[in-house]
Amino acid sequence: MQDLGNKETHDWQDKLENNCKTLLPVTIIVLQQSSFEEWLTNGHPFAANVQEIAPIIYKSEQFCLPDRISTNNEEQLKSLEMFHLEGLRKSKEFLAGSELFRIRKQHAMAAFMLHQSVEQSLRTILKIGTGYHSNTHSIDRLIRYTGLVSYQLPDVFPQQTEADKRLFSLLQKAYIDPRYKEGYQIGNDELLQLTAKAQQIIMITSEVGKQILSSIR
Repeated sequence: MQDLGNKETHDWQDKLENNCKTLLPVTIIVLQQSSFEEWLTNGHPFAANVQEIAPIIYKSEQFCLPDRISTNNEEQLKSLEMFHLEGLRKSKEFLAGSELFRIRKQHAMAAFMLHQSVEQSLRTILKIGTGYHSNTHSIDRLIRYTGLVSYQLPDVFPQQTEADKRLFSLLQKAYIDPRYKEGYQIGNDELLQLTAKAQQIIMITSEVGKQILSSIR
């Protein structure tokens, strides 16, 4: 978009997705034109992937992208490898912190740490797979984004039953509610289920990340 008005990019994303969902569920990433142009001229991998791979659905006559500047693949690969390792390390540390809080029966804080572990893993695989860094804390949105990279990730939280939906909702709300809202409650069994899912996401992030990095070499 050339002009975001008085809205943030995530506000536009939510608005556009809500407008489209009556016809077809979609996942949208909104960027300001000037930001995307800057990324492209600087060789940003996400912008380069969009320009090279993404089919154009609609193009305004006023919107003309500059040529991409090629980047040093070896340098880029090294940076991504370090990001992958650091992302996995943080995910595992948050997971260990969650287990400590669970043992101490501080269940709400355990849930918060699980949210952080899952969020870190998803951010890592999204960056490795697309070059895009999202600032969102929404696990739902991050899972939809990472579905572009790995078909396995959306299947971790199927949300087919009411129990599935409740479990995912507890994780989704765990970023804010345990710290700032009263009434957030999660049981030990639910924490163990979410812990298993966080471990599964870490495993997928590790394996898929290695595959992607290997393909870049």
